Amino acid sequence: MLSVLSTLAVTAVLVSAQSSIFDFPEYPPPGEYDPNELLASAVGTLPYGISVADQSLASTPVHYDTGFFGPQLELVHAYYDYWPTGVGVGSDGMVFTCYPRGNETYTLGLVTGPTTEEAWPNEEWNTPPAFENATNPGYSIVSDKLIFVQSVVVDGLDRVWALDTGRPRVNGTYLYAQVPGGPKLVGFYMNGTNFATYTFPSSVVYSDSSINDVRFDLRGGGYAYITDSSPYHAALIVVDLATGESWRHLDGHAAVSPDPNFVPVYNGGEFHQEDRGSMLTSHSVPFYYHTLFAPNAIQFMTAFAADGIALSADGEYVYVTPLTSRYLYRVPTSYLKQQPSGNNPYAALLAKEAVQVVAQSGGHADGLETDASGYIYIGSQEHNAIHRFNATTGIVEPFIRNPVIQWADTFSVVTLAEGNFLYFTVNQ
Repeated sequence: MLSVLSTLAVTAVLVSAQSSIFDFPEYPPPGEYDPNELLASAVGTLPYGISVADQSLASTPVHYDTGFFGPQLELVHAYYDYWPTGVGVGSDGMVFTCYPRGNETYTLGLVTGPTTEEAWPNEEWNTPPAFENATNPGYSIVSDKLIFVQSVVVDGLDRVWALDTGRPRVNGTYLYAQVPGGPKLVGFYMNGTNFATYTFPSSVVYSDSSINDVRFDLRGGGYAYITDSSPYHAALIVVDLATGESWRHLDGHAAVSPDPNFVPVYNGGEFHQEDRGSMLTSHSVPFYYHTLFAPNAIQFMTAFAADGIALSADGEYVYVTPLTSRYLYRVPTSYLKQQPSGNNPYAALLAKEAVQVVAQSGGHADGLETDASGYIYIGSQEHNAIHRFNATTGIVEPFIRNPVIQWADTFSVVTLAEGNFLYFTVNQ
């Protein structure tokens, strides 16, 4: 069983290659627990030996993170070509990764070295015949090939699953709308053989849906639980792996929708200010949305809906949190497995009523994952950290904090010969 995990990072931090890709300053090792290290944003001049060309900035105070806590990090891989959105690790140590489809020549890959990746299972699977529907420009395509893999997951049987949004990017930002047959859940054996492909009707995955992350329960016939992170139609999607049928739950519910009162911060805890005479001091740095309009922006900033998702170790609950929220929710899978239909008209309502707020997540979160002992790991973007939810105590606990963890995402828990590990991307 997984109890205490060592931590490895498949990282998107841009590190400068010298004699080795792993040449980067050694950060101080974690010491005794200090609450201030977990909720701290220091102010000083040019921390960590940062230099500047403009010497007038040398004495300018800047905010920087001082928080160190938890186990040692290991840099496993650095991305130089494509920006990752997912990572999945097999029991033999094979590391799979995926990328948004913009200028990338492939969207599902295999890590082949400290700085190299290659298309997986091959180039053909990553090459749809076209990226635009000629009869209806602006829409995506129907293809059995991989269009835009947002998440890659290795299940408990060591099978690789690719969650394809079916929506390629335009100019690296704008997403085409999708048509049924584009979005899909595709399963492969480790040898690259395709064994299953599930597509979705338009009543389940809409033209502006953005299927984002997936978790699997292989008990019985098996179910897949998927987040739809569309800011317009946020929901959970359930797939019956035995029949191929799929349906939606929690449409528009707070558990999957952006919190309209959310204001994110960075390098610290919750934003607050103290009035000391004529001087206001903040203990962390708020990040406010400043709407930009064309021609200065081609994609408006939006609040993001449910992204990461986790299944409890016993399969009884699905955990989810919107990206722009600080609340962790769960819903019993017994309700999610009920397909809304004419014969079961109250299934959707009952699922919404069964949602529970279990904790404040400690900061807005992207990735979620579960280990065999029941901990729910939560990426904490505001703290350069990963927290974990203890379902027994109902408390979100610190797990690891380090300045190099900037936007921890898409976790993968795996048992290898060396021990139990948590892999994650750092997308900065």
